Amino acid sequence: MRYYVTSSDNTWWVIAGQIPGTASEDVPSRDEAIARCRRLVAEEVEAYRRLGQALDVDATEEIIDWALPWWLNPDWLVPLTPALRDAAVRRMDEIAAEVEGALDGLAPGDWDRGPDGGWSVRRTLDHVSGGFEIGIRRLEPWPLDPDKAQVAALAELIARLRSAPAEPVEQSGMNREVGRVRWTARKVVRAARAAQAATRAHVEAGGPPAALAVRHEDAPDDDEPPSEAELRGLADGDTELRALASRDRRARGVAVSYRYYRDRLNRWPLDARERFRAIRDKYRRRLAALDETELALVRVSPIGQCSTVRMELGLGLSHVREHLAQMRAAAG
Repeated sequence: MRYYVTSSDNTWWVIAGQIPGTASEDVPSRDEAIARCRRLVAEEVEAYRRLGQALDVDATEEIIDWALPWWLNPDWLVPLTPALRDAAVRRMDEIAAEVEGALDGLAPGDWDRGPDGGWSVRRTLDHVSGGFEIGIRRLEPWPLDPDKAQVAALAELIARLRSAPAEPVEQSGMNREVGRVRWTARKVVRAARAAQAATRAHVEAGGPPAALAVRHEDAPDDDEPPSEAELRGLADGDTELRALASRDRRARGVAVSYRYYRDRLNRWPLDARERFRAIRDKYRRRLAALDETELALVRVSPIGQCSTVRMELGLGLSHVREHLAQMRAAAG
């Protein structure tokens, strides 16, 4: 059994890629993260046995301090069989039922209670729902030619902007944003243009690829539809970045931002519990519909980040388990 250990922002992650969707996330110490992942492995091996899909796991342990990008974990690149996918979906259903049971036990005042400076049950459930949407997005294919992939991502974004409803849409924010963020087509254009500018500035300065902005404040004219001039500005900004990418591929990272901002205009139920059910159901249906070729596919974004079904199962399994414990603690 291989455990891949990595750290980020003063917390530790341990991934057991041989067991679908099993990882210990955001743990304050290395030893605790490994110990927690061991417990998760034992629980998940037993769960898959009970679900009729016994896993062939070597009892010998190998602890690997993983210094490469997290998406290059070699066990995540192993194709998933349809039978194992089906068992993982059934396991995902069991964990979702645990979430529903925990929510059933909440009093009205429990929903917005949380530790000092921490997330409430409502905020955490929105975050879990957003995780399902990330999984849906990462299971979309990319054209292998990076220039064509970037052009296609921008075309998808502009098409969504043109068809967006006039009413604003609420989405859960990034981890450092508080609660939901209000989105309109014009606000998406403004945020995407800011992502283009930040990408260009970072590449020209020789620094790392730009991260998405972590603040998405409203502006007075957000409710107005974007003008054709603003949409042309978005296209012109991308043309400049693609020219820059011919010399520095880090400029390709903006294509991932386009898909993120495209999805800010997705419309989901306003109620947190109904939103959880709706996005989870779409994620589940996407997994269940994958054929054997898609289950084996390694999707490569224009910036070079890899994604596989085995990797993204974590968003429906360990990610939900971790945050279920958080919600129970927040509710007291």
